[in-house]
Amino acid sequence: MRLANVNIAIQSTNGSPKSRLPLHGLAVLRMLIVLIIGVGYASTMGLGADSPEWGRLWGYDPSRYGIQLLFILSGFLAARSMADGRTVKDFFKSRIHSLWPALIAATLFSVCVIYPLMCAPNAPVSMSAADLAKYTLKTIFLIDPGARMPGLMDDAKYMCLLQGAIWTLQWGLILHVGFLMGWLTRLLQSSKLCLFFCTSAIALYVTVIDTAVLDTAFAQQVEPLLPGLRLGYAYLIGVTFYMWQDRLRLNLTRALGASVILTGLTCAFYISMPWSSLLEIMGVFTWLAVCVGFLYAAPLALQSFPRLTAMLYVSIWPAAQIVVALTPEISQIDVIRLSMILALSSAGVMFLLLREPRIQPARL
Repeated sequence: MRLANVNIAIQSTNGSPKSRLPLHGLAVLRMLIVLIIGVGYASTMGLGADSPEWGRLWGYDPSRYGIQLLFILSGFLAARSMADGRTVKDFFKSRIHSLWPALIAATLFSVCVIYPLMCAPNAPVSMSAADLAKYTLKTIFLIDPGARMPGLMDDAKYMCLLQGAIWTLQWGLILHVGFLMGWLTRLLQSSKLCLFFCTSAIALYVTVIDTAVLDTAFAQQVEPLLPGLRLGYAYLIGVTFYMWQDRLRLNLTRALGASVILTGLTCAFYISMPWSSLLEIMGVFTWLAVCVGFLYAAPLALQSFPRLTAMLYVSIWPAAQIVVALTPEISQIDVIRLSMILALSSAGVMFLLLREPRIQPARL
């Protein structure tokens, strides 16, 4: 393992810290996180949006933890890319190439196949060809990603967007732009400033959430900002983690030890302390320690695992909604099982079709 870590470590071209965290298991880790998100989401289908997801821990759904972990990894990789000397053009080109073809393919399938086949013929409101074209453009350019599609599953118990949490991709783009502004002005090239911004963002999030719980009027005012605050602090955790990883001197033993200690502290806080959204932060750090432990323990052979995360992420929500719409009487365990089979199959087909992407984002 020590040799693998040396092989994986990358020396920055501008003297920034080395990337000490071994990343050969990253593709598998991200896919597992998306599967956990998908299982949590599918477990509520047909029951209602207020139903807790399977795997709920410390009062928070696994999908909530999972999406934040994806943003932490995104921030880490963003800092790593720029520290390795990438230009802004290369930075965006890499991210567009890894994600946009999957988003375009999933959106076109939703518009051209799912909607025509499953739209209720007697729906009071349905989308015309022009409406569908606008939906497609707004989704793939992240203007209004995955908005509701009138006439499609209007009577579903779980009223959700057909394409689910792809709205997070819009926030991802915003945070990438913000990160680059911070990096190019050298604010985020300082490990101490990164730590300051990160802790400030966490403190702001906890303060806003705790205040909103006590003040309904305040909650209504800040509700549109909450996703950005939540995903923003997660992204900054990733950037800060990259900048401080050398000083943390992490290894498998320390990562597992940290996960055990954080689990104990979070459980104690959950059982014995008054509620605070600080519990969510503690849960996120607990799962982050588990993820770091996974990366240190991952065998080197995983570096050849296909990068299915983007394809799987855009397939999870349509798969679950299709399963529930076509088989409304099946059990929740069958909803989960069939949804995951359908999503994984879709991701595999998409990966084979887009491995050498025929959809060229740069030409759109």
